[in-house]
Amino acid sequence: MEAPESHEVPTQCEKVGEPMPDIAGFGVLLGLSVQAFISLALSFWVFFLTKLGRLDAQHPEGTVEHACEKKRLGFVSDILMVGNDLQMITGVALIITAISSAGEIDLYHLHLVFDTVSFVGISNAAALICWTIMGAKSKKKKQNKVMPAHWTGRFRVSYMFAVLFLVLTIFLEIRLDGWSLTSEELGRCYITTGITSPNAHHPNADKAYVAITAIWLLLVMFGTLFAPARFAKPLLILSSLQFPVHLYMMIKLRTENQAFLEVGESENHWDFGQTTAVILLVVAITELIHQGVQYLKFENAVKKYGPEYALANREEEEFVAGASSIVEQGIKGLKVAHQNLSKRNLNDTRFDRGGDIEQQEESYELIRNAADGQRTSL
Repeated sequence: MEAPESHEVPTQCEKVGEPMPDIAGFGVLLGLSVQAFISLALSFWVFFLTKLGRLDAQHPEGTVEHACEKKRLGFVSDILMVGNDLQMITGVALIITAISSAGEIDLYHLHLVFDTVSFVGISNAAALICWTIMGAKSKKKKQNKVMPAHWTGRFRVSYMFAVLFLVLTIFLEIRLDGWSLTSEELGRCYITTGITSPNAHHPNADKAYVAITAIWLLLVMFGTLFAPARFAKPLLILSSLQFPVHLYMMIKLRTENQAFLEVGESENHWDFGQTTAVILLVVAITELIHQGVQYLKFENAVKKYGPEYALANREEEEFVAGASSIVEQGIKGLKVAHQNLSKRNLNDTRFDRGGDIEQQEESYELIRNAADGQRTSL
């Protein structure tokens, strides 16, 4: 008499899925996580400057001191938003890629996308929190605006990301309902070592993590968009607390599941997606260095020449909390470039509050020397 075949239930996932370097590659994960860290660091730097009183507009409008304060606010605002728009575009593209691959993407990569794009939400919330502070401190005359304050370019991009992130969260929750360790189909589970407790019940524990962190992030984002400036500090703290959570989950999830992917292309293979993410990160860091140098030069020039320096080569530009996003700036730039193809220099279409500090110093010295000469002749 033959003994019945024993069917042992596996204790861990054996069919995680196939490699997807465009989603789980080092370049993509590094690019988004580092940019989120930069945004958080810049946001805390702004709070540090605010505590020192360096960003307070204390002098009446029309004075040289007020012009200096507004110039400083412009520099800090430029530095604060470095890379934010590019990161939002990358995050939106990654969510769309995951949703459009609904029939192919496995649970492991879908969960990884969720943790990765959460960095974009964290970064955007941190940047807009301090952007709100800059707007509150920038006291400007009221103007009749056709467009509501919360429906400008940068806000619309944030709304779009929030909606797509909500769709991604719902999609991941639905896919987790199909969790199975015994399925012959690839991608119905993933390795949970170090992610949940050994006795955790799946997929309930996974769904709880996704729901809690998603609601947490969305509430912070909408609080950033609509809450008064006095709530900026608690919102920034709530946003920053998510960073180590998603960083740990992203690293641990990828590390534990790499060895269980199907044989094929390695996720460490550098292709277009990874290269693009790293290039955008380099662009953001380069722009951060440029804006930081311009800011330091401005502060040194103010110390050298006094607050009157802020009036040298002054341009008609003010900090506007609802400034257009990089997408709208690009469209406007293309329109202007099309109308000015006959002109040799198209660089004037670039949005740059800092300007050329060296030229401003030379101009200011010439103006001051001329004024001193007139006083001497008199």
